[in-house]
Amino acid sequence: MADDVEELDNVTRCPSCNTRQAHEILKEKALKNDSGVDYLLRCEGCGNVHTVIFRNAKPVTIRFTLSDGPESIPYEMDVDDDEIFVLDDEFEALDLLWRITRLETDGDAKPRTLSARDVRRVWAYRIDLARIKRTFTDAEISFSDIIEVDPEKVFSCGTIVKHRGDTWRIRALHSGTARTLTGKMEARDIKRIFLHRPPSREEIIEKRKIERGKWKGQNYPGREEHQEKWEVGHDE
Repeated sequence: MADDVEELDNVTRCPSCNTRQAHEILKEKALKNDSGVDYLLRCEGCGNVHTVIFRNAKPVTIRFTLSDGPESIPYEMDVDDDEIFVLDDEFEALDLLWRITRLETDGDAKPRTLSARDVRRVWAYRIDLARIKRTFTDAEISFSDIIEVDPEKVFSCGTIVKHRGDTWRIRALHSGTARTLTGKMEARDIKRIFLHRPPSREEIIEKRKIERGKWKGQNYPGREEHQEKWEVGHDE
């Protein structure tokens, strides 16, 4: 058997007993132009009589600047004048997803929240697509490009990447405030990816030689031929 639930009509906060109580409507006055209603109420909890004013929200047009990569898009949206805008809030416009980055008002204030009545312009950037700058470095040669990926795509240092038919390795990921040489990041947090050409097989062999150093008997006759046969055998 379901629990009985008491439903109360006309519930609002009473300024006398400071609790939410059911109220009896004593008088109702509609304002001109359908702008709202004034109610004279009696609290059923303490009997206090008080007035509650309801005002219908008015539509206002808010101007936006939407940043989609290098492109800035002017946009307008009609909202109720009691709408509240908050930094980092997300919203849909033009069938895309955006995040508020700045609320512009009169003066030099930089508010985190602002009512629609006081907003002069809302600045936002697109968040359903991540644009990441990449820098490729091969010795003294360096060039850059930009990729567009899903914001949730994860990039890891050390990953091998193919670009223009060449092989590259992710050396570092930079968030704009911090850099990692060994970790990973989601695309939404990455400002730039640094890639280097991975060393060739010959360079790896030479590096190992240098790291090992020389020991007695290292340069025995036929050593190079022996290494080549060993490498061939392990490559198969």
